[in-house]
Amino acid sequence: MGIDEEKFESLLDQVRGLHRLADELTRSPGLRENVRARVDGWSGEAPPIPMEQRKVADEVVTALTTPRLSASQSRMLRRTFFGR
Repeated sequence: MGIDEEKFESLLDQVRGLHRLADELTRSPGLRENVRARVDGWSGEAPPIPMEQRKVADEVVTALTTPRLSASQSRMLRRTFFGR
């Protein structure tokens, strides 16, 4: 059981916007690698990124780790930000 559909759609829109912003900030994989490392709990530290990108990465991590998402909601958010 995940969060209600209206809240989830809002969260999904937020992640889409953050994805667009991440693409505008950098074409390098650094921001996505930083987010993936933090979301997936990789050992060690996430790759360093500039402060402006860190703020976006923090928002993405918060959105992707929202508690009480169903498994399908969590997968959809991850696909929206990271792609297939």
